[in-house]
Amino acid sequence: MTKYFYEKGKKNNAHALYFSKYFFDKLTFDYNSDSTKQYEPKNKKEAYKIQETAYEYWVREKLFGWKIAATSKEGQMHIGVKGPMAGRLIRERLALNKQIISLKHNQMKVVEAEFAFKLLNDLNPKHSKYTEEEVLENVECVYPAIEIPDSRILNFNKAGENLLIADNACAGEYVIGENPIKEFKHIDFKNFKVDCYKNDQFEDNGYGSNVLGSPINALKWLVNELGLYKVKLLKGQIVLTGTCVKPFTVVPDDEVLMDFGELGKVSCSFN
Repeated sequence: MTKYFYEKGKKNNAHALYFSKYFFDKLTFDYNSDSTKQYEPKNKKEAYKIQETAYEYWVREKLFGWKIAATSKEGQMHIGVKGPMAGRLIRERLALNKQIISLKHNQMKVVEAEFAFKLLNDLNPKHSKYTEEEVLENVECVYPAIEIPDSRILNFNKAGENLLIADNACAGEYVIGENPIKEFKHIDFKNFKVDCYKNDQFEDNGYGSNVLGSPINALKWLVNELGLYKVKLLKGQIVLTGTCVKPFTVVPDDEVLMDFGELGKVSCSFN
């Protein structure tokens, strides 16, 4: 495994080892330290390469899917960036509906309500950009979802886009609803409302329009963004399209429920 890693990565190998050590061991590091500056990616392309190399080194299974960070103004403000970022979903961080999730190593301690799409076909990079219609035709089903994002970077809201991408775009645990919704073409995702509850009390609501104008538009962004780096999305992968509500805080013993109306409900609790 180590031989494969060093044959493949050259400079990105050492960078990826640095970032992945913190991600997979759930440790934290200072974005302003001399060691971090030594491994800091110089641009977005290098940041995504570090993310990819780290995943290939540490995870010995097919990629489960993708997440999009910072698709809403609130999400961008939360982590201090000006636009969306792509990250990889790790299967072992998937929690079942109603499962108890530990916050012990999570420094963000917030939850987000998200639309999750399962892909019907591969989406290969192409010269022209995908349209919303093309992307929608390649969706098999929709799920309600919760993301519990996290960053290994102390003061993550000051770290900047490239470091956050290398840190897997604030990927953490996530929960996907139990029942896939296969009849969804009639849904107006832009005006779709989601209600959020914490400990049986109403917390907030949000609309699909908060997700880059629409969750479908966010999915389109992801396909086209990854295409710039010759990365294709695969049939069966899950995509979390970003929060439609302002991330809200949770602490141990809290229970949250996201009500997606006709798409169903999804919940989890924390210790």
